[in-house]
Amino acid sequence: MDASAQPPRRSFAFGLENLGLASLRHPVVTAVMVVLVSVMAGLGLARLKVDDSLSELFRTDTEEFRRYEEIDRRFPSSEYDVLLVVEGKDLLKKPQLEAFRQAIVDVQLGEGVDGVVSMLSARGKPDAKGYAAPIVPDDLPDGPEYDAIIEAMRSNEIVAGKFLSADGELAMAVIALDRKVVAEQGAKEIIGAIKDTVTKEVAPLGLKAHLTGAPVMQLEIRNAVERDQILYNGLGLLFGAIIAAIFFKRISLMLLAALPPVLAVLWSLGLLGWLDFRLNLFLNIMTPLVMVMGFADSMQMVSAIRIRLREGDKKLEAVRFAVHVVGPACVLAHGVALLSFLALLFSQSGLIRTFGMAGSLAVGISFVAIILVLPILGVFLIRNEASLARDRSPADRLMDALGKLVGWIVDRVVHWPLTVSLICFASFIALASAYVQLEPRYRLADQVPDREQALGATGRIDEKLTGANPVHIMIEWNTGESLYSDRPLAVIAKAHEILEKTAGLGNVWSLESLRRWLKDAGDESIDTVKRYVGILPEHLVRRFIAKEGNAVLVTGRLPDVDSSRILPVVEKIDGALDGLRKEYPEFRISVTGLPAIAARNSARMISQLNEALPLCVAFAAVMLGLAFRSIFVAFVSLLPGLYPVVASGAYLWARGDGLEFASVVALLVVFGLSIDALIHFFNRLSIEEHVEPRADVAIRRARVLVGPAIILTTLVLAFGLGVTVFSDLPSLRTFGLISGLTLTASLIADLVFLPALIMLIRKIWPSRHVTSDHALDDPT
Repeated sequence: MDASAQPPRRSFAFGLENLGLASLRHPVVTAVMVVLVSVMAGLGLARLKVDDSLSELFRTDTEEFRRYEEIDRRFPSSEYDVLLVVEGKDLLKKPQLEAFRQAIVDVQLGEGVDGVVSMLSARGKPDAKGYAAPIVPDDLPDGPEYDAIIEAMRSNEIVAGKFLSADGELAMAVIALDRKVVAEQGAKEIIGAIKDTVTKEVAPLGLKAHLTGAPVMQLEIRNAVERDQILYNGLGLLFGAIIAAIFFKRISLMLLAALPPVLAVLWSLGLLGWLDFRLNLFLNIMTPLVMVMGFADSMQMVSAIRIRLREGDKKLEAVRFAVHVVGPACVLAHGVALLSFLALLFSQSGLIRTFGMAGSLAVGISFVAIILVLPILGVFLIRNEASLARDRSPADRLMDALGKLVGWIVDRVVHWPLTVSLICFASFIALASAYVQLEPRYRLADQVPDREQALGATGRIDEKLTGANPVHIMIEWNTGESLYSDRPLAVIAKAHEILEKTAGLGNVWSLESLRRWLKDAGDESIDTVKRYVGILPEHLVRRFIAKEGNAVLVTGRLPDVDSSRILPVVEKIDGALDGLRKEYPEFRISVTGLPAIAARNSARMISQLNEALPLCVAFAAVMLGLAFRSIFVAFVSLLPGLYPVVASGAYLWARGDGLEFASVVALLVVFGLSIDALIHFFNRLSIEEHVEPRADVAIRRARVLVGPAIILTTLVLAFGLGVTVFSDLPSLRTFGLISGLTLTASLIADLVFLPALIMLIRKIWPSRHVTSDHALDDPT
C-alpha cells in the first residue's frame, strides 16, 4: 500500500476520533491546554480524601438504613467506639489491676475521649440512701478483701462475659470518641495517644494492649489505601514503562504509550478531588480501571504508529494513520464502558451509584487523554523516524517474535476450527457450571488490613467475649409512657430475652441487664432501677437509653463471620420480634447495627453487580453489532466476553471462596479490557475482510496486527493489577489475584477461541463483500 493511503473510514465513531486530528492542527494550543488541565488536576488530587466509613458501603435509600442512621443520631455511634483489649495471665492481680485502672483514668482524661466503659464501671448494690459504690474502690485492699472484690467483679451480671473474660485473662474497655474533636484533629492522633497512654501503664507489668473497633479499623484502612495508591500504582506504571521500552526499543515510543494513561489517571483523580468524591473500596479501583482503558488503547495506537514507521511513513503520516484506524475502536471501547457505568446509576446502593458516576467521568477523561494527547505527543516525541524503517532497522526481534507467535497460534487454530471451538464450548460450560454455584460473601475482616492490630484484637474478643460487632434492637414509642412504666419495661425484657435465647447471642446489654442484677441482689423495685440509672455516668446511660427517654437499645454482640452466617441470625431475630410487634403495636421495634445492615445488603449488592456482568457482556455485544452493522460480530463476541468471567469464577469456586465485592469489581474492571481487545480486533478484521476473500488469511492478518499489542497490554496490566496481591488489605489482594486470572483467561479467549469461532462461522456465514487490493501491507 502507498504510504499515504488511508484505510476505509469507519462510520460508527460519529467522527469523534477526529479530535486527534484537531490536536495535530493546533498542537501549541492543545499542549498549553494539557499543561493547564494537568496543573488543575494536580490541585484537585491534593483535595482527594479517603472515605473510611464502614457503613457507607451499605448506604441505600431504604427504611432499614434510615433506622441505622437513627441509632447514630440518638445514641453514641459504634462507629466512634474504640475497643481496648488488655490481656495477660496476671491481669486480676493487684499491681496489674492498678495499672489497668490508671490507664483507664488517663485515657478518660485524654483529649478527644467522650467516655470510657469498662469492668471498673460496675457498681455494687445501692445502700439505703440509694448510693451504689464502685465494686473496685479507689484504694485496693490486700488479702481476702481483695479476693472478694475480684470475685464480686467476675460474678457481676454487667461485667462477666461482657467486659471480662471467664478466665479473667482478658479485659475490654469501650472508649467513646468525641466526634467534634475527631473531626478537628483527626482520628490518627487521638487513637495513637490512647495506644501510647495504655501501653505506658500496662506494658511494664507484662500486659498486652491492643486497639480495635470501627475508628481503628477505619484508620488502618485509610493508611493502607494511601500507601497502596502510591506503592502499587507506582510499581504498575514502572513495569509498564519498562515493558514498553523493551519491546518498542525507543524511549520515545515508551513515553508515547505510557504518558497518556498517566495523564488520564491524573485528570480523573483530580476531577474527583474537585467534585469532592472520596476514595473507598470502589473508587480506589478507579486508578487501575483508568489504566486498563487508557493503556490498552495507547498500546494499540503506538503499535499502529510503529507499524507504519516500519513501512517508511513519516511520523505525521503514521500518527494520522493510527487516528484513522485505531481511533474509531477507541471511541467504541470507551462508549461501551461509559454506558456500562451509567447503568450502575440505577442501583439501590449509593456507593455503587457513586462508583458509576465516577467511572463515567473517568472513562470520558481517559478517551480525551488518549485521542487528544497521544497524537501531539507522537509529533513531539518521535525523532529521526527514518531510523525505524524496516530497511534501516531490520532487527525488531521482540515485536516481530510476538507477531510470529500470534501467527503460529492462529495458523493452527484456523486449521482446526471445529475442534478448538468444541474445546471452547466444553470448557465454557464446565466453568460456567462452577461459576453459577458461587454465593455472595462479605466479612468485615476482608476490608481491614490483616497485618495490623485491629483484626488481632477483634479475634481475641470473638474468642473470649463472644464478639465485637454490635447488633441492636431499637425500641421506640410515642405513647407518652415513662420508660419505667410497665409496658416499656416488658417490651425491653422480652427483646432482651429474644437476643439471648432465640438468637443465642452473648454479651447482651440493656436496661434489663440492670434489672436482673438488682433482682439477684434482692431488690426488684423499679424505683431502685431508676435511682441506679441516675447515678451512672451520662455517657454510659446514653449507650442504651435515648436522651428523650422514649427510645432504648438492646444490644448483643456477634463474632466477625461471613455475612451468610449472620443473615440467618438477623432474620431469626426479626422473625421472633414479629410476635412482640403484634402484642405491642404502639412500639416501633427494629433490628439494626452494622452486622445486620451488612448481612442484609451485601448479598443483594454483590448479586446485583454479579448479575450486571452477563448483562454488560450482552449489552456490549449488541453495541458491537450495531457499530459494525453486523449480527455476526454481536453473536461471536458473546463467548469471548463471558469466558474470562466464568473462568475466574470457577477458580473461586474451586478454592471454596464466594463472590466478594473485590472479586466482582475485579471482573468488571477486566471486562473493560476484554471488550477493548475485542473491539480493536473486530475493527481490524472488518478492514481486512474488505480486501481479503479468504477468511483464514483475513483473521491471521488482523490477529497478527493487533495481537502483539494485546499481549503486551495484558502482561503490563496483569503485573500492574496483580502486584496488589502483596497489599495489607485482603480485599485488594483478592482484587489483584482475580484481575491476573481474568486477564490470562481473556488472552486465551482472544488468541485461541475467538479466531476459531470466527473461522467456523465464516464457513457458513461468509463476509458480505471484498473490495480491491489489500488495504494494508502484509505484516509477515
